[in-house]
Amino acid sequence: MGKIRILDEDTISKISAGEVIDSPYSVVRELVDNSIDAGSTRIIVNVLEGGKKLIEVLDDGEGMDKEDLEKCYLRHSTSKIEKFDNIYSITTMGFRGEALASIAEVSELEIISKRRETNEGYKLSVKGGKFESLIPHPSKDGTTVKVKNLFFNMPPRREFLKSTTTEFKNILDIFIKKAIPLPQINFELYHNLKKELILPKTNSYLERIMSIFPEIKQLTYIKKTFEDMEIEILFSKPSVTRQTRNLQHIYVNSRFVESKTFLTAVSNAYSNLVPKGNFPIVFCFVKVDPSLIDVNIHPAKKEIKFKNEGKLFHYIISTIKEGLSESNQTLDIEESLKFNPIEQSIKSSLESFLKSKEKEYEIQKIKESKNQGNTLLTTLTPITTPENTYPPTSINKSEINQLQTRISQKYRFIGIAFKTYLIFEELGTDRLLILDQHASDERLTFSKLYKQIIENKSLSKQILISPITIEVSSICTNIVKEKIKTFEKLGFEIKIQDKLYIYTVPSFFSKNIDPTSSIIEICEKLQEGIEPSLENILEILSIISCRSSIKAGDIISPIEAYKLLEDVMSIEDKYSCPHGRPTMVYISKKTLEKIFSRK
Repeated sequence: MGKIRILDEDTISKISAGEVIDSPYSVVRELVDNSIDAGSTRIIVNVLEGGKKLIEVLDDGEGMDKEDLEKCYLRHSTSKIEKFDNIYSITTMGFRGEALASIAEVSELEIISKRRETNEGYKLSVKGGKFESLIPHPSKDGTTVKVKNLFFNMPPRREFLKSTTTEFKNILDIFIKKAIPLPQINFELYHNLKKELILPKTNSYLERIMSIFPEIKQLTYIKKTFEDMEIEILFSKPSVTRQTRNLQHIYVNSRFVESKTFLTAVSNAYSNLVPKGNFPIVFCFVKVDPSLIDVNIHPAKKEIKFKNEGKLFHYIISTIKEGLSESNQTLDIEESLKFNPIEQSIKSSLESFLKSKEKEYEIQKIKESKNQGNTLLTTLTPITTPENTYPPTSINKSEINQLQTRISQKYRFIGIAFKTYLIFEELGTDRLLILDQHASDERLTFSKLYKQIIENKSLSKQILISPITIEVSSICTNIVKEKIKTFEKLGFEIKIQDKLYIYTVPSFFSKNIDPTSSIIEICEKLQEGIEPSLENILEILSIISCRSSIKAGDIISPIEAYKLLEDVMSIEDKYSCPHGRPTMVYISKKTLEKIFSRK
């Protein structure tokens, strides 16, 4: 006797239901989609015990009449499409005709609905996929769907449900993702009869996002129209990041989707602007002709397929980069409710520095009252010594006078904190500008190298008087041999025999940069498997540009501080170093007054 058998209809129905409905949150996802498609302006979700006991979704949409209620819970019944070809031009959130049928199969389902133009509503009752009753019932315009005792007839599936807390967390997550792209709809969520989240309708994506995430204080908005799609993006400045990608969302025609293309595009757009392991906040809203996407590739509609994924990738990168270049990305200390590690470090350092200077300031004020000729600058300007002074700039007296005239109209140099942070008073405003001397000079060096790579396709190089011989591992030797063209673009001419012989190095290398350690670090980066593309070469440049920059601890003169500030203000991407650390931060008089308890 053969082993293959045809499954009975009951088993088939339950398996199919399991593909669409696997937990309470998936019920909420499907029912809210139906309410959206019904043209609702208000959607209310009530759940008990994380949705395991009850999920109730109420809306004021167009509703269903008796004839619709008779069919709505049957498999493959839908009002969204008429024939197969329609699935390639979907404009609705739901379309498969499986949601209510799947929910009905694994729960006790009750639907009360009334069409706006009729006087009477009806109530449908279905248990485990079996029709029980359809009777007249008093009802407001719209539809109420109650899903009770989910998986009551599938004990193994019910046992695999997570804790009430976890199941509700998942419901909250999908509820938020449904609400964000539809600010024109009022959304309400209740759990165990308690209000959890009320989202009144708003006029913009930004207002909706900030009503959900009050800790987000500011996002930059940009909208771009391309030949085949429209993109609106809300994004944070590089200094405002999170430890996960949870606040990187993409919505296509108001549908939240999971997209590796989008995440990769965001990473590329913020390349060298945020530290590794930190993720900017990005909300992307794409409107595209439905015929250019396929939303039918995932049972839960989590993923979609673009006919030209590459276009989306480049559109997102170019849009974010344009937005970053056009907006002020300088970090304000008081800007975020919760400080990220970088902000906290800067804030703590500043508080420590300012408090340590409080007594010194009071003493200085007494001196000033006796001798009006003294200034705070003389107290805080560092004394340079041969051991720790950064090599002086080659600026002649005429250039110095011109520089002082230009910069002193905008900034007054206060001094250096911890041999690292250059402090300026921004004239005409109530705030200080603090510049990280190493991060700023590193960005300057990187920008020069970037320009060389773009214009010349390689870095200029200097010929060494005699070649440098280095011994490295066989792994490193093989990497150099394999990627020799990459090293040439970076300014290294290397001959490989039993050892490596370096004949040229990048022209910006100074005597304090060790070519050996640079070669080894580049090998380590190439060993990670990156391809020698422009973007990856730039990532390598961040390593060697770091080596040639002013270091934390190098003491520079006031005129060099002014020069560094002017130079860094003149370039693009000035707000972070190639590793993503901020180069500058503003701190307002208001924040200082809080630190010193003046207000």
